[in-house]
Amino acid sequence: MIKYLVKLIVFNTIGKLASLFFRLLVNKNRIFVVNYHTTYPEFNNNFLKQITFFKKNFDIVDLESIKKFKFSEKPKLILTFDDAHVSNFQISKILQEENIPAVFFIPVNFVYRDSEQNLKQEYDLAVNKFSILSDYNLDQKNDYKKLSMTHENLLELIDKNFEIGCHSLNHVRLNNNLSLNELQKEIIESKIILERNLKTKINYFCWVIGDKKSYSSRAYNLIKKNYELSFMTLCESFKVNSNHHKIHRFNVETNFSLNQVAFILSGIYEFIYKKRRAELNNILNK
Repeated sequence: MIKYLVKLIVFNTIGKLASLFFRLLVNKNRIFVVNYHTTYPEFNNNFLKQITFFKKNFDIVDLESIKKFKFSEKPKLILTFDDAHVSNFQISKILQEENIPAVFFIPVNFVYRDSEQNLKQEYDLAVNKFSILSDYNLDQKNDYKKLSMTHENLLELIDKNFEIGCHSLNHVRLNNNLSLNELQKEIIESKIILERNLKTKINYFCWVIGDKKSYSSRAYNLIKKNYELSFMTLCESFKVNSNHHKIHRFNVETNFSLNQVAFILSGIYEFIYKKRRAELNNILNK
């Protein structure tokens, strides 16, 4: 409770200042990558406020801007959505209406599985087996029958020119507790399945969960060999000479206030996460 109150005070005070002076604080020659998880319709109006904020302060771009970095008058922003929750497909309709590109990272076996018999079983499987974030009350309110996107949803996203990336086979940490064979399944077999099912190249990978226990040098080397770009979540903007396989993102959710979003992207989080990025580099270089 105390920790929550401290966060609330920070976001309502420093966050307001960050929001007011955002254009002065944010680095203009960078690309900021934001990641979302569940995107329930209850927060659509707030998400549209975030989109307005993003459009005012950034050029919202696709992944080509990372592969072909160009300097511009405004910083760039890329939107990504993790875990293939059914609500992510719903939010894609808003993105299409707003003409905003986005990347959807897919845990393969979460999508390509049989539906459970009821929502409670769906929820238990999503949370306990796949570690997918979900809110049972909101799932129930929205009358979801299956908590993951479907194969047809993914095809529709591709048809609408959204990017699809791989988020492993089973949404597990890719650390040294996994054998080489298990890592190959999570990183390479997942790519093969997506490419075969969707009949498109899958060139982008996103690591799962993002704490220190999520990474290993063996997984990192496999990802580098099989993907053009790979994404992490330790809050650092992308520079012209940044590593294409250490692209860090900033976690934002559709219910976050604009002050909170401004605080996260203002540069403060980059400083806070500096030590954790150094620890990650040590893990990946072993």
